[in-house]
Amino acid sequence: MDEITHVMNDIETLGTGNDALILSIGAVKFNALGVFDNFHMAIDVDDAQCHGMTITASTVLWWMGEDKADARRALLSLDRRPLHTVLAEYQRWYGAKSQPTWGNGATFDNVIMRSAFRAIGEDAPWQFWHDRCYRTMKDLPGAPKMKRTGVHHSALDDARSQADHLLEIWHQLGIGEAANG
Repeated sequence: MDEITHVMNDIETLGTGNDALILSIGAVKFNALGVFDNFHMAIDVDDAQCHGMTITASTVLWWMGEDKADARRALLSLDRRPLHTVLAEYQRWYGAKSQPTWGNGATFDNVIMRSAFRAIGEDAPWQFWHDRCYRTMKDLPGAPKMKRTGVHHSALDDARSQADHLLEIWHQLGIGEAANG
């Protein structure tokens, strides 16, 4: 049986609404055997605002917290590119075939990414029926606790940690390949 590819998205934003300004996108491709590819790019804030993406003051203040210093350093080390460029590179990396695409929350990562694609006049590369919610899986009774790796709130490190955790959940709950649809 062919291993179905899944994608885990994680974004860092300057807001929490559907049109929140995305600072960076981290994503990994994985299957039942593990993570095997990744994507990580930062977006130019001024360019994203020109496309209608919004900033929320409380989120800016959240990023300024002392406990976010490592995440800010990691984010600021990335080259920032125009929104259109980052999303075009993501589409190229994602590929032409829609696949199960996970985000951390039914109304966060994937929804905000869809809004960003709409802002540049494009469609997200996955079909709506492939949206998956990692947060729902991690809250299942009996799900193991996440073992975070890397910098918390670095989009790529969070995407990788979430994919690894999801695989652990599948293994522990004995559902592995059953989650491939």
